[in-house]
Amino acid sequence: MGKLRLMAAVEIVLFGIAVFFFVLDRTGGPEGIASRIRYSSWIREYRQSHNVPSEPGLPGYDEYVGFLTVEGTSIEYPIMRDPDDSDGEYYYLTHDFEGDYDPAGCPFIRHSAGIDDDIVEVFAHNNSNGTMFADLIKFEDEEFFNEYGGIVLDTAGGKRSYKVIAVLDVSVDSDDYSFFGWQNFPDEESESEFQSQIHRLSNVTDDIFYPPGTQYLLLITCEYSHADGRRIIVAVRTS
Repeated sequence: MGKLRLMAAVEIVLFGIAVFFFVLDRTGGPEGIASRIRYSSWIREYRQSHNVPSEPGLPGYDEYVGFLTVEGTSIEYPIMRDPDDSDGEYYYLTHDFEGDYDPAGCPFIRHSAGIDDDIVEVFAHNNSNGTMFADLIKFEDEEFFNEYGGIVLDTAGGKRSYKVIAVLDVSVDSDDYSFFGWQNFPDEESESEFQSQIHRLSNVTDDIFYPPGTQYLLLITCEYSHADGRRIIVAVRTS
């Protein structure tokens, strides 16, 4: 009996050690944990105050755009506007929302982008520690796609709700990526072409064509089945 108890105790200890190293790996080690703590603290303060400013930008956060929440995921982050459009060398790829160096980065829009544009593109890393936009991979699963898909962007002008309509993985070096980077449609034909491309390239889609004047939110991160690949979650504004 004593031998069985000893074996059970050893198994519990080994299981605990395995769990510890799994969690350490998943969180990106001490650096990843520190990043999570910073954002968790900011999110807690945000929820407690829940005061969206009447003018763009929070006190001390001149580049603050809004607060993003994606249903069914761990994505709850402030969205920042990059200080300048620097041809891919974006500031918030390597800095947090306070401007401190952080390789985990922070979700951001381009400097030249407008929150009221026809298409709003938000970029963030696909971090191996599960932070930023890593959880977007869940939408590749059709069952998850159908069950979830609600997105809220809390801005200075009020809350905006969106619904995920498509998931696609493309290479930035292919012609398929050429229509990304658009901000406003020049005409209805261009918008129709945009929707056709979205459905054609999608891994998962609702196959619905939305009326002219629809606003789109694109969440963009890296993916690794393509050379220089991007995973793009396409959502339409519902309110």
